[in-house]
Amino acid sequence: MTIQQLKYLVEISRCGSMNKAAKNLFVSQPSISKAIRELEDDLGIDVFHRDNTKKLKFTLEGTELLHHAKSLIEQSDNIEQLFASKNKQEYLRLIVSSQHYAFVVKSFIEFMNNHNFNDYELLLRERKTYQIIEDVYTQQSSAGIIFLSTSTEKFVRKYLLSKNIEFNSLAIVNLHAFIRKNHPLARQKTVTLDELSKYPFISYEQENNSLNFSEEAIVINAKQSVNVLDRATMNNIICNTDSYTIGTGFLIEGIIEQNLISIPIHDINEKMNVGWIKIKNFSLAAETKEFIDLCYKNIQNQ
Repeated sequence: MTIQQLKYLVEISRCGSMNKAAKNLFVSQPSISKAIRELEDDLGIDVFHRDNTKKLKFTLEGTELLHHAKSLIEQSDNIEQLFASKNKQEYLRLIVSSQHYAFVVKSFIEFMNNHNFNDYELLLRERKTYQIIEDVYTQQSSAGIIFLSTSTEKFVRKYLLSKNIEFNSLAIVNLHAFIRKNHPLARQKTVTLDELSKYPFISYEQENNSLNFSEEAIVINAKQSVNVLDRATMNNIICNTDSYTIGTGFLIEGIIEQNLISIPIHDINEKMNVGWIKIKNFSLAAETKEFIDLCYKNIQNQ
């Protein structure tokens, strides 16, 4: 099996036919057909259903192979770009994945400002928890920012260990409710879960059945609940309704909307251990280490 064969496979999927894929790749149709046949022989599978219809249909095994092929090609491209960039003087490359944290965005902005005079390629992926772990595992990101809750820490650490990933703590914090300044509970110094239960609970959709991968530290069985995919949508909803979410309580000036406040929840024993992950025994690149140091500084300033 070769990367070239996998690139042929992905292009065939994109085009819907071997003939179109061959034209796009500037190779002959017999050559691309031969490469796919050899790939099937190497793996002992049929990639396509071969019937009398002209339309190519992937088999179940072919679909699974296509999924892995896309990931491997992306990793191959990343490796090529990484070492090509080393030929450029002062060229920086930083790719990190993170849950939805304002302190991470601030750190990312500060990193950019620190390197105004450098050539760089930067990518911040705000992702779902299991995607962040997968990004680090497949080395699509050099580091990931997640948290461990008191109740899920044992499970998540075991899961990380199975993927040879280590967790490094940045801070352990108590849970807070994020609400708008004009919320009915806004004047209280602390709130309880019972008080919050009267209002809509907003959380991030995870697309994973395991509650251990939730981006919320506790499970809320709310009568009214809302799921969103991005931080801006969540903040806008909270700022314009009586809804709430639960998190670190960090309010980053210039990043978090001015209409948002956070209040400690005093009847929860859970804590959030916010930290960063990387592959074990892999040394951090200088730029990744700088970014992590900025994250630590911004958390400590809260």
